[in-house]
Amino acid sequence: MTTISYWEQQGFGRADWVVIGAGLVGLQSARRIKEIFSDARVVVLDQHALGNAASLRNAGFACFGSAGEMLDEIERTSESDAVGLYEKRYLGIQKLLGRYGAARIGFQATGGTEVFSDCDAEEAVRVFDHLNGLNAMLRAVHGKESFELCDTSAAGMNVLKTGVLSPLEGGLQSHLLYKAVREDALHAGVEIYEGMRVLHWEESSDAIRLHMASGLVVECSRLLICTNGFSKRLIPDLPVSPARGQVFVTKSLGVLPFEGIFHADKGYIYFRELGGDRILIGGGRNLDFAGEETMEMEVTHQFRDYLKSYLESVVLPGRVIEFDYEWSGVMGMNENRNPIIGWHSDRVCLAVRMGGMGVALSSWVADKVIAVIEKDLGV
Repeated sequence: MTTISYWEQQGFGRADWVVIGAGLVGLQSARRIKEIFSDARVVVLDQHALGNAASLRNAGFACFGSAGEMLDEIERTSESDAVGLYEKRYLGIQKLLGRYGAARIGFQATGGTEVFSDCDAEEAVRVFDHLNGLNAMLRAVHGKESFELCDTSAAGMNVLKTGVLSPLEGGLQSHLLYKAVREDALHAGVEIYEGMRVLHWEESSDAIRLHMASGLVVECSRLLICTNGFSKRLIPDLPVSPARGQVFVTKSLGVLPFEGIFHADKGYIYFRELGGDRILIGGGRNLDFAGEETMEMEVTHQFRDYLKSYLESVVLPGRVIEFDYEWSGVMGMNENRNPIIGWHSDRVCLAVRMGGMGVALSSWVADKVIAVIEKDLGV
């Protein structure tokens, strides 16, 4: 016997499509489904409030991968795979800007700078030596130079005087992006319900029954899973693992000597100026890969101390740093950084594993999963 009321169960009714995950990918995919199937009832369910997994817990970087990250991706996979992943991220940002506009999501084309501390001198040489080759490979994506050497001395950081600028990158305001994505989904007629954790589902020849932690049972004709780092809760053997990212924002530091977004330590550390007088910093996951493979959204002393020390010794040497905000989000990772997009079964489709680049990939993934649905359902 259930403790859900008769009225709750009857009132929810049956949906044509249910999307699990009210983040950037889930909401944009739901809107696209509603645009294609205008008469369909499209419902989005999420256990968290307001994209609480990663969509509102990221750093607000509109980036594609630093030069150092690109070289690592080539070593891990191949040149063609690395270029393909870069292209997906680049096109995703262009789709975001085309759909919502720079002003609406707070996008600023500041460029992204990869900086190198003294202990990273060997890595800097490796990156500098490969810039021409990287630019030649990536020119096919957009016809522009992806990376160029730049002078970092004016930033006042304790880093090598030469860094690598990615002029096509920039920063955005994550809350404005999420607000725009959510508003457009609602305007299209998508229903969004939070506090709805799906425990498991049953699939038959004509329906799917989703069992909620509350006891509610939701029926639908088709299901799209967009749960990214939480996907193993629903499909344990899926090749995607949770990866916690811890983020901190300083108290006001007065006028800062730099602006824009920055990458360091092969992209594992990232920081940016925020509001003109604060610094947002995150990452360091390479300190403890195993420990950060978790769905627990907590902040740890190890990472707080490490990133505070990095700010005080590298970014603003000699300054005493205090944090005003701290949080963590959960990304979906795997050795293969490409998203998983496609049918899991006859009625269940997947759009998961953003590889820590959900902001950049979200619009591209939404369009791609809709293309799969249209093709296979004969729309």
